[in-house]
Amino acid sequence: MTKINFTSGIILSGGKSQRMNYPKAMLSWGDSILINYQIISLFNAGCSEVVVVTGKDHEVISKNIIKNNNLKLVYNSSYEKGKTTSIKSGLEKVSDISDTIMIIAVDQPRPPHIIKKLIEFHNNNNFDITYPIYKKRGGHPLIFAKKMLPELLKISENKKGIREIFNNQNFTHGKLDFASMIVRVDINTIEDYERAKLDFDNIEEISIE
Repeated sequence: MTKINFTSGIILSGGKSQRMNYPKAMLSWGDSILINYQIISLFNAGCSEVVVVTGKDHEVISKNIIKNNNLKLVYNSSYEKGKTTSIKSGLEKVSDISDTIMIIAVDQPRPPHIIKKLIEFHNNNNFDITYPIYKKRGGHPLIFAKKMLPELLKISENKKGIREIFNNQNFTHGKLDFASMIVRVDINTIEDYERAKLDFDNIEEISIE
């Protein structure tokens, strides 16, 4: 039986989108925009709350984001100093009762059934860190046990961010194999965006290998 817990999902949307030259959060995605797709996907997957971290595009995101009592919108005034500042801004707003913390970037859309399977896999096995893999290569989202919060709050750009935690062999890793490259989709350019839309248009319920 799946353990019932409180899962906090953090969506990072504080980047400058320099290669895209357009706010990624505002990209058309299905019947909505990318940021709202991500929020809905996380809630549908079982997240108890969602924290959206903004930066350069805070104004346009705040005007277009959906409303939900369990949604928190956080502006990271230090976004120009790197992704770690956005991660920590989101972590600081996570509820005290949270058991599980999930981190994903706005440009990494994932169907809710993938996120749900990852959350269940993580919670049922009590890993410190959990993430999907496709053909032996890691993907996103990243899921952390609440006890990892102190470690996450110590990350910095100088220490390679979250990668330093992944390289620490003292933590247990849960790696869940998926049969689709969807778990590695990352939208950085217009070409990435068009390819990702095609992948999602053709997606079927993903089976685990």
